[in-house]
Amino acid sequence: MEKYSRTRDLDGFIQKVLLCTLIGGLFFSFCWVIGTSYAISSTPSVVKTTNLPSLKITAPHKGQQVPVSSNVTVSGISSPPVANKTHTGCTVSVLLNGIKPYQKAVATGHGGKNDYSTWKYTITSKYAALKQGQNKITSKVSCIATPTNLTKSYSVNVTGTGR
Repeated sequence: MEKYSRTRDLDGFIQKVLLCTLIGGLFFSFCWVIGTSYAISSTPSVVKTTNLPSLKITAPHKGQQVPVSSNVTVSGISSPPVANKTHTGCTVSVLLNGIKPYQKAVATGHGGKNDYSTWKYTITSKYAALKQGQNKITSKVSCIATPTNLTKSYSVNVTGTGR
């Protein structure tokens, strides 16, 4: 019976500490639970950029002039989060001027159809047409992860010219 009582007390203590941690402030807080004081010290959480995938559009270049009547091949590079270079659950998609849905890019990496280390997508008028003046091309890499999926976006502005 003594052993059970101690285990129950430890479980209660752990629950109280977890509750205090959730309720506590960013730097230092005190939590009074059933007449007992527990000091909880916590530091602000910092999102490490090394845990995010990387992404860049390599073509077209920022500010490039593109004929509005032509198809535009968007290409780029990406990589999974640094913490998991063997991650295969990443995909890349492209968006023109905020016109949804995102269009899935084609993986062109040496590792095959799921290797988005290099990728491309050709924007055609069937999806969306370039307009005269400024156009925003956005790429997004999405990697399946637990507890939340990891995403990162990268955009370039190009100038639509001619008719």
